[in-house]
Amino acid sequence: MVWAGESTVRCSLRGRLRHLSAQVTAGDLVRVSRRDGEYLIEEILPRKNFLIRPPVANVDLVVVVTAVTHPPIDLTYIDRILVHLESQDIDAVMCFNKADIEDPAEVRRLEDIYRKAGYDVVVTSALSGEGISELVGKMKGSNVVLAGASGVGKSKILSAITQEEISTGRLSKIRRGRHTTKGVTLYPVQGGAFIADTPGFSRLNVVECEPFTLAYYYREMMDLAPLCHFPRCLHKTEDSCAVREALSEGRIAPERYETYLALLDECLEREKHKYE
Repeated sequence: MVWAGESTVRCSLRGRLRHLSAQVTAGDLVRVSRRDGEYLIEEILPRKNFLIRPPVANVDLVVVVTAVTHPPIDLTYIDRILVHLESQDIDAVMCFNKADIEDPAEVRRLEDIYRKAGYDVVVTSALSGEGISELVGKMKGSNVVLAGASGVGKSKILSAITQEEISTGRLSKIRRGRHTTKGVTLYPVQGGAFIADTPGFSRLNVVECEPFTLAYYYREMMDLAPLCHFPRCLHKTEDSCAVREALSEGRIAPERYETYLALLDECLEREKHKYE
């Protein structure tokens, strides 16, 4: 199914492209022709990026959805996603959901951690509608993926966004526009955005980067890492480390540094067994 401006149309791949059928994925931009009432995909345009898990192309923004205590937040899991996105040069927004049942002080503490790290943060309640309009505003004109662990309310947020569309008389457009490719469903929403809900990020396990480059995928560390005395500093025990100095001065949140160390250990372990 291909979105053609106002609705979706069912398309077939032109003969010479059929061997590429396994490579066509949600988010791909294509050129389409119509012959004898049949729509044909003539060309798959170059992608600016591609996520393997979940399989989505041309992603502009990932909304990382998490609860705080229902279920308990796993900061290492969150930061693993953020590192993966930074490595792909994909922007991210942090979304703390279930604001109606969470401790406001704890939500504010976590907000501060990620704002200090350089991320936009939205606090939402999919049930009450709090923050949903603000979240939709950040999606304008973007291809968006919702990411997060099971039970944090991704589907409810998607429903809340859809309900907002219903209230403005766009239900038929939403239903007509929904399309699925390889298990990933994209929904058109206001402002020219498309949003995908997929559990694929739950399968991210080990961060795949060189140990000394990991800090360059932490926004609050990337400008500090080149200032360290040692070019391949791991920011763990080394002297004259700009990252550790910033940590001691309160410019880096201890929670973020702890997840950095956890992910660094993963990278080092992977490096150790690289050639086995």
